[in-house]
Amino acid sequence: MHRLPHVDLSYKECGKCINSASWIAVFSNLVLFVFKAIIGYISGSRAILSDSLYSFKDFMMSAVVLVGVKISGKPADEDHPYGHGKIEFVAIFLISIFIIIGTLFLLVHSIKDVWYVYKGTDIAAPKFIAFWAALISVVANYKLSTYLHCVGSKIKSPAMLANSKHNHSDAESSALVAAAIFGTRLGFHFLDPLAAVIETLDLIRLSVHMINDSLKGMLDSSISKVSLNQIQEIAMLVPGVRKISKLVARKVGSGIWVDIVIRVDQHQTLEEGHIISNQVRETIMKKIANITGINLTIEPNRV
Repeated sequence: MHRLPHVDLSYKECGKCINSASWIAVFSNLVLFVFKAIIGYISGSRAILSDSLYSFKDFMMSAVVLVGVKISGKPADEDHPYGHGKIEFVAIFLISIFIIIGTLFLLVHSIKDVWYVYKGTDIAAPKFIAFWAALISVVANYKLSTYLHCVGSKIKSPAMLANSKHNHSDAESSALVAAAIFGTRLGFHFLDPLAAVIETLDLIRLSVHMINDSLKGMLDSSISKVSLNQIQEIAMLVPGVRKISKLVARKVGSGIWVDIVIRVDQHQTLEEGHIISNQVRETIMKKIANITGINLTIEPNRV
């Protein structure tokens, strides 16, 4: 798991959820996907079919978290000196590409239906069972989103937090579907395929955002200046540290790797300098969550 010592187990509800959250997310999203896909087929609703793709995406992402957390939580070894933290981001990138390809297919067919209505060709309204299915999806996804956000924030898992956002978006999508299907019962038959167009475009937007986030994780992007300043301030509080001559930090998967050069009094002995460096390392690791490792160098301060 991701640096479990940082998990706030005093929050009992979240602490109990850590080991079961990934399985619950996988099962719940799979059930929602199958449920909405079947209802979409039975009811003839394009909108509920496109909504099922949200749950399919969430199911795949949850499976990534389930496998990725176990792999990324493995300690660094000879072949992977920086650990296995990037596996989640690689999987998210591949899933995003897959989702975009599948969504484009449904987008094309939904646009065709809207075009037929625009040209005067009437299309059948979906059965009203799709409306109730959409309402069930709203409630289920909202509760699942809240649950995953609670657990993800405690175990510092970016993939699980991303899943929470996706389920929240799924709840909003299902609300749109419910409104569109209700509108078709009032005679506005174009609302169902139009909602499907809106949903598929939103799915593509979300997938592009996921690709962007995963690339940042894979390419070791720098952390914010605010976080860098915080690390520097913490290091300077350690007795014996005279100056920080170099400080850079980058994201390595879901963790942070810090390279820092500290200056100590030139009259300090080697043993004293070693003690100071250990204090700096331990203090940073304690104060900053999700630090994967610190490469610390000591220099004499001759000024």
